[in-house]
Amino acid sequence: MIGNALIPLNDMRGNMEEIRKKNLEKYQGREEILQRKISLLDCLWNDVVQFLPFHPQKTFTLQKELGLIPQVPDYKFFEINISQLDPTKTVVFFKDKPGVKNEKFSWLTDIDLLSIQDIPEATVEYYKTLIGTGELPFNYQFVPHIVHKGPVDISSADIVTLT
Repeated sequence: MIGNALIPLNDMRGNMEEIRKKNLEKYQGREEILQRKISLLDCLWNDVVQFLPFHPQKTFTLQKELGLIPQVPDYKFFEINISQLDPTKTVVFFKDKPGVKNEKFSWLTDIDLLSIQDIPEATVEYYKTLIGTGELPFNYQFVPHIVHKGPVDISSADIVTLT
């Protein structure tokens, strides 16, 4: 960990260029995502930090159960208290099938977070299409993302480890 904040990719230009390049690797072959417009926040996808609305263990446990991965990886995540996110800079991204026309953004304050605590059926179905192919899944395909414009302080965040 470097510093006390999660930083959007566009804010890493210059003195954090190596970290930026490393994080851009996950978009290889999907570079168009970086140009995704978030009209409610008047910015691009790489101007925000993204979070899951539920514990990441759920996605990796399901992938293991379906035989997509041999074991749950020993990844670590920051657990962010949602109340520390500025609601004027935070939206929820929804997408339940491929294509830009299936993308939707809603203000965080307009969403009942309890309603997005489970892995969406679209994600489960996507994972099932990969069974037996040897292809690794995009871990959070069709999972709602909490999206915050700008850096997020993590100095008091807990670290969650997958088991």
